[in-house]
Formats: sequence, C-alpha cells, structure tokens
Amino acid sequence: MTNNKEEKIKRKELKKKQRNKVDKKLAIKRIVLLVLIILWAWFVFGFSSQDGDESSGLSRKVAELFFHTEEALAIAEPIIRKIAHFTEYALGAVLMYLLADTYDYSSKKKFIIVLGLGIWYASIDEIHQTFIPGRSGNIKDVCIDTAGFLFGMWLTIIFLKVRKNIKLNKKQK
Repeated sequence: MTNNKEEKIKRKELKKKQRNKVDKKLAIKRIVLLVLIILWAWFVFGFSSQDGDESSGLSRKVAELFFHTEEALAIAEPIIRKIAHFTEYALGAVLMYLLADTYDYSSKKKFIIVLGLGIWYASIDEIHQTFIPGRSGNIKDVCIDTAGFLFGMWLTIIFLKVRKNIKLNKKQK
C-alpha cells in the first residue's frame, strides 16, 4: 500500500512540474507577443506622426520602384498608401489574435475582443493624425484598417486550425 501512495505522490509531482513548464512557456509566449504588439503600435504611431509631405514622400518612393510616368505615380501613390494601411493592420491582427489564442476564451470572444481592439486603435490612429500638419483623420482609413485587421485575423484563424489538424493527425498515427 505504501508503494501505491508513493507512486501517486510521484505522479502528482511530475504533473505539477510539467504544468509549471507549460505555464512558463505560455508566460514567455505572452510576453513576446505583447512586446511585438507594443512595437507594432509604436511603428503605426510613428508612420502616423509623419507630416503630409513625409508620408507622401515615402509612398512616392515605393511607387517609383514600379512606375515611371507622372500620371502612373499620381494614381499609384494613394493606392500604395492604402495597401500600407491594410497590411500594417493585418500584421497587428495576427499578433493580437495569437496573443488572444493563449487564453481559454471561446473563438467568438477572441474574435470580438481582437476586432474591437483593432477598430479602437484604427480610430485612435486617425484622431492622432488630425493633429499632424498636412494630415487628416479619415473614416475611410478606419474602414481600410479594419478590413486589414479582419484579413489578418482570418489568416491567423485558418493557420491555427490547420496547425491543430496537423497535430491531431500526428497524434492519431
């Protein structure tokens, strides 16, 4: 009987050690993602802090890599700016959804929280731009940012489902 009790105690201690390892990994993952989200927000804030000439100049430089006539540049520059908005918010969504996924929330709750944060940050970003010379806040940009955010969340959700299915298939084999 004593052996049986000792085995139970050893199993409990082993489970506790394993849980502590998982908890530490999870904490590290959350910290890394939080730092990346803060860096992303700082990056977005930095671009939004550029005055109108700086912001247009950067978009124009990118456009000049692909287009060489003034007419084409005039059309491409605002499109490139909108693609940049979309892309930077898609990246933010990936980071935020990965962080939300480390918590035991329902998929619906994760989606609502992350989308809400994305719309909030896009709105704050546009309000911030109203204080920058040569810039303005634009509801259309909030919509583009939100679309980018939705796209990033969609990609992340698909990635997580595929990864989960791969892990399940490996376990079954």
